Amino acid sequence: MHQAVLFDLDGTLLDTEPDFTFILNKLLLQHGKAAVTSEHVHKLVSAGATTMVRHGFEMDETDPRLPGLLNEFLDMYAIQIPITKAGLYSDIDLLLATLNEQGVQWGIMTNKSRRFSVPLLARFESFATCATLVCPDDVGKGKPDPAGLILACTQLGIEPANAIYVGDHPRDIEAANNAGMPGVAVSWGYLPDDNPITQWLAKATVHSPRELLEFLARE
Repeated sequence: MHQAVLFDLDGTLLDTEPDFTFILNKLLLQHGKAAVTSEHVHKLVSAGATTMVRHGFEMDETDPRLPGLLNEFLDMYAIQIPITKAGLYSDIDLLLATLNEQGVQWGIMTNKSRRFSVPLLARFESFATCATLVCPDDVGKGKPDPAGLILACTQLGIEPANAIYVGDHPRDIEAANNAGMPGVAVSWGYLPDDNPITQWLAKATVHSPRELLEFLARE
């Protein structure tokens, strides 16, 4: 088994779509706009807050209203985290517990800023043994740049080739490949419609945390 397993957060460990649907619809209603469905938001989560707000309000990236609406959205998300509607995907608790039992270090490298990541992780007991958390704030860059993964490996005292990165988006696999580590794609998260998972150049694709454990055991 690898010396360490690094994970993406949203769409890989946590289903955070319910929070984003709730606050986006709250923001839309406050501005006299129609609510959107959870299915619509589900397809946008991995693209980030700006994309969620832009699509919700049907505006392009040059709209002068976008920065203000984005700040409102992020402030609402910060308030939502202590009462989060997010939840662990099925068997993630088993996956993390098994890694702990086997003495395998695990950590998180996410494109979610530290402002939101730290209080969100604190809401879940399963994350108490997370050995490192790296956010874009820490390196000044987000995925697919490999800087976050390289920093996580440095903090764990290992070489990137001795870790794997697990994620639900093509930029996760691209970041892993850029860092010189195997990338494993998971099929249960916020997969984009326009980029099939079979084309991500992942070392492997898994369909459940139990299947991920089987892959790690074989490796």
